[in-house]
Amino acid sequence: MRRLPTVIAPSLLGAVLPAGCQEYRIVHHQRPAYYAELSDAPLPDRVEMPDGSVAVYHTKSYGREETDSTGDEDKRFKPREELEDGTIVLRALLPEHVVGNTLECIRNEEYELLWDQMLSEQTKMAYEEEGKSKEDFIAFFREHRVELARTLNRMVIEFATHQVVVESDENGLLVCRFWPQVAQHFKFRYVAMMYEGFGLKLALIY
Repeated sequence: MRRLPTVIAPSLLGAVLPAGCQEYRIVHHQRPAYYAELSDAPLPDRVEMPDGSVAVYHTKSYGREETDSTGDEDKRFKPREELEDGTIVLRALLPEHVVGNTLECIRNEEYELLWDQMLSEQTKMAYEEEGKSKEDFIAFFREHRVELARTLNRMVIEFATHQVVVESDENGLLVCRFWPQVAQHFKFRYVAMMYEGFGLKLALIY
């Protein structure tokens, strides 16, 4: 399994700063600018972590805003793009792209688009083997729309605060999961994805 290319690069200052009689560590992280676009709530710039350290977030352009070395905006990577004829194209290179695209499709009730462009071929084949179809997939997402959106929206936020863990499982899937203290509040707690072709595709939400 390929190691996940991360866009959140922690940079430890190595300095311990006094705070009254206590000491704490400041950890700086870069956060993609498009996180704010996908979140319903303001993202924190400063978070106190369970170990007592303080995480400080700095916004940096990735994905939608990132241009190539020539500055040509037409060549920038766009997880979601609307073409001149109105066609929507979904792409994903990172777990954040898969979660963000899935969330936006749920919000817009674009379930066919989600099936056609974001769902992995292996998952589609698994549906067929169980005697199910695209219509069953759409029915599931419609039935659980609110809970799925809650999970994905929170996951978008928690990518930036490191309350989401991204790891490979024994089946070769890349799994995004909440820390236990966050997971207990959600019906759906995991988003699994896999590499297909030149990008990532959604495999399971459970």
